[in-house]
Amino acid sequence: MEFLKWLSITDRYTKIHLDRQLAPLGLNSSQHMYIMKICNEPGITQDRFVTLFYIHPSNITRSLAYLEKTGFIKKEPLKKDKRTCCLYPTDKALEANKQILHIQKTWYEKLLQDFSVEERELFFSFLNKAGEKAILEVTEEIELENE
Repeated sequence: MEFLKWLSITDRYTKIHLDRQLAPLGLNSSQHMYIMKICNEPGITQDRFVTLFYIHPSNITRSLAYLEKTGFIKKEPLKKDKRTCCLYPTDKALEANKQILHIQKTWYEKLLQDFSVEERELFFSFLNKAGEKAILEVTEEIELENE
């Protein structure tokens, strides 16, 4: 189906572009979103990423461990529950975030330069609706398998 083909192509080429642009920062296309979120919400917990990004917890753990090891984030235990860690950006992350936002904005403008403002709004509305439906369908499939 053409929809799946072009969704896949757009995703793949966006990741290739991001990997190339983020490489000088020591990041890749699967790590930049953590930097952005932690910079926007200092103190966010690791558990929160599961519901924000719909990514398997082991992938989240691996990415955050890399970001901590390379000096992008700091982990501090939650005072109420020492098993839970809060994540904070370092100066390195705050600086990288500025560049990430620029890279993201530039790519957005390139991909959507031929869209009118109304078309952009509709596109994002439809994309969001399709994404939410995909999450719902897969979640239901998994629940049925586990019954």
